[in-house]
Amino acid sequence: MTRVPIVLVAVMAAVVLTAATLRWRAGERAERDVRRALAAGHASADGGLGASTAVGLGAGTPPGDSVVPPRTSMLHGDARHTHRSAGRATTKTPTVDWTRDVGGPIEAQVTASPDEQTLYAASLGGALTALARDGGDVRWTLALGDRVYATPCVADDGTIYVGSDAKKFDAVSPDGKIKWSLDTDGDADTGAVIAGDGAVVFAAGRTIYDVTPTGFVRWRFAAKRKVYGAPALGATGRVFAGSQDHHVYALAADGRLAWSVDLGADVDGAPALDDRGGVFVGTDGDEVVRLDPDDGRVVWRTNVGGYVRGTLSVARNGDVLAGVYGPRPRAVRLLSGDGEVRGDFPIQGTGARDFGVHGGALEDAMGTLVFGAQDDAVYAVDAGGRLLWRFTTGGDVDAPATLLSDGTLVIGSDDGRVTAFRPAG
Repeated sequence: MTRVPIVLVAVMAAVVLTAATLRWRAGERAERDVRRALAAGHASADGGLGASTAVGLGAGTPPGDSVVPPRTSMLHGDARHTHRSAGRATTKTPTVDWTRDVGGPIEAQVTASPDEQTLYAASLGGALTALARDGGDVRWTLALGDRVYATPCVADDGTIYVGSDAKKFDAVSPDGKIKWSLDTDGDADTGAVIAGDGAVVFAAGRTIYDVTPTGFVRWRFAAKRKVYGAPALGATGRVFAGSQDHHVYALAADGRLAWSVDLGADVDGAPALDDRGGVFVGTDGDEVVRLDPDDGRVVWRTNVGGYVRGTLSVARNGDVLAGVYGPRPRAVRLLSGDGEVRGDFPIQGTGARDFGVHGGALEDAMGTLVFGAQDDAVYAVDAGGRLLWRFTTGGDVDAPATLLSDGTLVIGSDDGRVTAFRPAG
């Protein structure tokens, strides 16, 4: 048996201790900065937290005539991934209603049944868990064979569509039984979306699938490399998806290629579409890019100083919301017309390029923005850009937040817990 020299053991122990100390100090700094921001009633421009422009992340009360999904049935709420909610998030320090361990880290957004009485949480423990909206009791748990990164997609009839790293895409009944299962060409780790005719569109490996509600594959399209993000659907049924081959693809409703564009870097997150059909994506080239939906022409591209890997959001006023990785991690708001950064909200970083905010913020009925970050925290920022509250979980918060119609806020975290916060009282 090979013996490790005592000196080497001592060095390794010192490295581990130093890393733990730095992480603890970073957490202490973040908590201190939040307290200062709350006491000041706003976030400082140079304190490492909060809005760094005059406007900040907020942009006022949203217009009332915008399109809002009735419930959160798929990734970011709808097939365009706007991430808007008709509910109102609490503006005060949130009160935990209940919390439930689902057996593994949560990277997927928690979604709801048509009546919002059941919540569906997928975990890297390989299970889909149904939780009672009131109290969080486990209604059922279904093992899917491998890790689940994909956000469960819930149809109007209550069927849950979800893929897994077992290279399967499953249709699950509301009582937790497999209705049908489709073998896929790769890990089925992207959230599905539902088209106007009921078809289910998702990606697995490098292939985009269109299947009927009964599991019949109508068409498939193969990119050159893996598709990590969920597809998005336009008003005419056109499908948009990004790939690690640096391309964004637009497919006709029958699966034929309409156009593709090379953006020079991986496109990992799902595209988001605004109310007029504009297509927005983030890239590993540190950019947010707007594309013309008809021909793929680049309308603008803005460098935000870090990877943009999560799904973007589109606020009711048309602004684009993105999460940005290090070395300066933050949530940003960009004008949809020209891509100018309108405001941002930095979080305490580590200096690492792979640490940050994963995805665009959720927007509630009053313009409050809610997002999680890899500092283990959830943030709420009001329509004026002011920090309302910060809540610390036990792990990274990469999964998008879910806000039910009554204002119940639901968060999934890498600590394996789903937490529900009481509505504003």
